[in-house]
Amino acid sequence: MRIHGIVEKIEDDVAIVVLDDDRKINIPTKYLPSNIAEEDAIDISLDVNERGRKLKKLIEESREED
Repeated sequence: MRIHGIVEKIEDDVAIVVLDDDRKINIPTKYLPSNIAEEDAIDISLDVNERGRKLKKLIEESREED
C-alpha cells in the first residue's frame, strides 16, 4: 500500500503530513530523509511483515502447548 502526502510543517522533531484525503498524521523526522522540508511531497509505503506473522503464530502455538 502506498500513501501520498505533503509535509505541511516541521515542528521540533515531528513532521505534520497532510494525506490525499486531507487527514493529518505526525511522523517523527528520524523516519524521514534528512533533507525533508516543508511543502515536500512524500510517498509512504506500508507492507505486511510476513516473517513477523509466522513468528507470532509459532509463539502462540508454543504457548498453547504449555
